[in-house]
Amino acid sequence: MTTLHEKNFRMPAEWAPHTSTWIAWPHNAEDWPAKFQPIPWVYAEIVRHLSRVEDVNILVNDAAAEKRARNILRRAGATLARLHFHLWKTDRVWLRDSGPIFVRNPQGELAITNWRFNAWAKYPNWHNDDRIPEHVAALYGMEAVEPHIGDQRLVLEGGSIDTNGEGVLLTTEECLLSEVQQRNPGISR
Repeated sequence: MTTLHEKNFRMPAEWAPHTSTWIAWPHNAEDWPAKFQPIPWVYAEIVRHLSRVEDVNILVNDAAAEKRARNILRRAGATLARLHFHLWKTDRVWLRDSGPIFVRNPQGELAITNWRFNAWAKYPNWHNDDRIPEHVAALYGMEAVEPHIGDQRLVLEGGSIDTNGEGVLLTTEECLLSEVQQRNPGISR
């Protein structure tokens, strides 16, 4: 099997132009103890700014959540025509960590890397979040490539890496190889 590396796929730089941003609409009050009430409005403000210049894909857990989100976004002044809702259950909203990582080759072809997500090896509810990249791949008719070392599918939070789009990637051992919050047991540098 040919790897994405062999096909010269690279993750674009953080600042590279892109078509849309993916977010999940906030719903898990445990992520903001005693502070949840304003959070949907904070997200609405983010979406309002994004929707001026690009499409925004928004994950919601059900039709009722979509209705609430649409109401808040309308009241916040988001450009509704640029919003695309997807009814996919999530455990948390941190798509920067659990969402797909798109990669591109010099011919402009796109693929999705589907790293395993395990909620920072900290929370028991992560299985819905782990499925997000495969949902996005199915939506776009793309293959979701699962990075492995041997038989072990690798765990990665997208927020733990940064790249310049030219093959240089920054991360820390703490994020990928921590012995306290084990994401990839048995894997070393």
